[in-house]
Amino acid sequence: MKEESEKKVTKINKQWCMRIKLFYRHLEDWLSDLIEEKLLFTLYEDMTIYKQSLGAYYAKKFILIAGDKRIEFIPNIRSAVGTTGNIQLKTKKGKITFVSDRDGIWKQVISLSPFEAKILTKDYLRNLLKSLLI
Repeated sequence: MKEESEKKVTKINKQWCMRIKLFYRHLEDWLSDLIEEKLLFTLYEDMTIYKQSLGAYYAKKFILIAGDKRIEFIPNIRSAVGTTGNIQLKTKKGKITFVSDRDGIWKQVISLSPFEAKILTKDYLRNLLKSLLI
């Protein structure tokens, strides 16, 4: 029974790490022109996330740097019913939460009660980052 539970946890961790990688790949793709023009710089930092029910797992934090401003995308496991995980965008101005639904669609959480989220697209992300960097 314990071995079966450990296999399930390992599977959940692997799936979540793949979702994180895909999310970061979308970010890099959507911002590729700004990265190529050296208006934005990217880097990754290793991190360990611990959840009592799932144990420890390793992920990467994605960081965007624009001049003296730093934007961090910090992964976390599940946050709300119906989601498969979340990533927090963190800046000096505050935090924004993105959640992945069961279909793998990423959304920005606008409100928790009642729950409201907006689908993350290239244009939406770029406008969001622009508002954080100005």
